[in-house]
Amino acid sequence: MNYPHKIGNFTSNSIDMPEISSSLSQPSPGTFVKIWKIDEVADFFQVFPNTWSFPPIQAHIQANKYLESLAARYCLWEIMQSLGLEDLCLAQDNRNRPYLNHPIWNISISHSYPFAAACVSKKKYTGIDLEKKNRSIQKIAPRFLNSLELALWQDDSLQLTLAWSAKESIYKAWRKPGLSLQKEISLFSEDGQLRGMVNQQAPFDIQYEIFDDFVITLISH
Repeated sequence: MNYPHKIGNFTSNSIDMPEISSSLSQPSPGTFVKIWKIDEVADFFQVFPNTWSFPPIQAHIQANKYLESLAARYCLWEIMQSLGLEDLCLAQDNRNRPYLNHPIWNISISHSYPFAAACVSKKKYTGIDLEKKNRSIQKIAPRFLNSLELALWQDDSLQLTLAWSAKESIYKAWRKPGLSLQKEISLFSEDGQLRGMVNQQAPFDIQYEIFDDFVITLISH
């Protein structure tokens, strides 16, 4: 099938700093995205303030989880510095989701080793999600797709991965506890653009890129 939006390829800006080039933020002024492929040790990423509040991760037990979590925070910190937002405090809600205590700026992070991503945006609904390819996505598809979506995409593992990521981004953006991916979030393609709806309200665009090893989706609405 034809996928809306362009298909991207992995690019590395340099050997020492493997930032992955992305055009995700281009359609959304006031939205900034950074994606990283982890080739470094933990000390490289620990440049953000130690006052940032996150659940502790046991590095010696969950080495990859520890690294990807650090890398996502590093990406977030890099964006915030570039925007002059380094004085803002990063906190977490009662579901351990990070947020900025600020009336305008919103954030979202995602990670799946060895990749991590972060987004900072002035949009009220901001969510980013990164999913690696080649997982057994068909097995869990009935849990997050409605019957129409499942009928359209059940034989296409790439589309299923993209749909899973898109719904995760929407879930993050809406910050509504218990929001059902299957029953309350719907996806469809319209005029070559992937779009989404929550509880049948006004539809919105979903930006995404497909790389060699992962897909990434962005809600900035």
